[in-house]
Amino acid sequence: MGQVYLALVEGVLEEPLARRLLNEVGIDAEKTTIVVAGGCGPFWERAPSFNQAAKHIGYVLGLTDLDNHPCPVGLIAQKLNGPRHPQFVLRIQVRELESWLLADAKAWAKYLKVPEAIVSKAPDDLTDPKQELVNLVRRCRKKQILEDIVPEQGTPRVVGPGYTIRISEFIADHWSPRRGAQRSPSLKRALEALERVAAAP
Repeated sequence: MGQVYLALVEGVLEEPLARRLLNEVGIDAEKTTIVVAGGCGPFWERAPSFNQAAKHIGYVLGLTDLDNHPCPVGLIAQKLNGPRHPQFVLRIQVRELESWLLADAKAWAKYLKVPEAIVSKAPDDLTDPKQELVNLVRRCRKKQILEDIVPEQGTPRVVGPGYTIRISEFIADHWSPRRGAQRSPSLKRALEALERVAAAP
């Protein structure tokens, strides 16, 4: 079985997401050292060195957002400064991490106690997945979840003060990548790529 020993991720929420994805396909995430770049810019500054590392240490995972770029292939070609090594498993979240999370509508319906039908059916097509997620949580009647994820009215914040902790817990305890892959083509491709790694000798 293949193993991912090193990963570069864009932000703090990508760390639990990466571990969840690895464990889902049977790769031991406890053996993976995950480096949080701290933003899109720093991610792409460091990505070429992780691409080089894949030549020497084996499979390396990279996770970042597509944001407003038109397509993942073009983004990689523009930012990586050279060809991607076959062992650098670089996956782009279309358009943000929240797209992949919203793809598991069943988990959100159960977590928030809301109808599954109100969760986006095509999260990869959303222009602002994070705002979509926050708006979905507004429908929840659980006060603590609301206060943690939804920003106070009148503040410039996009999310509430407990957003990172709440979403990390949701990823670890509720989110199913395989269910999400049914609604998110980019998540499905990421899972398939990691499954190929897991199946490698």
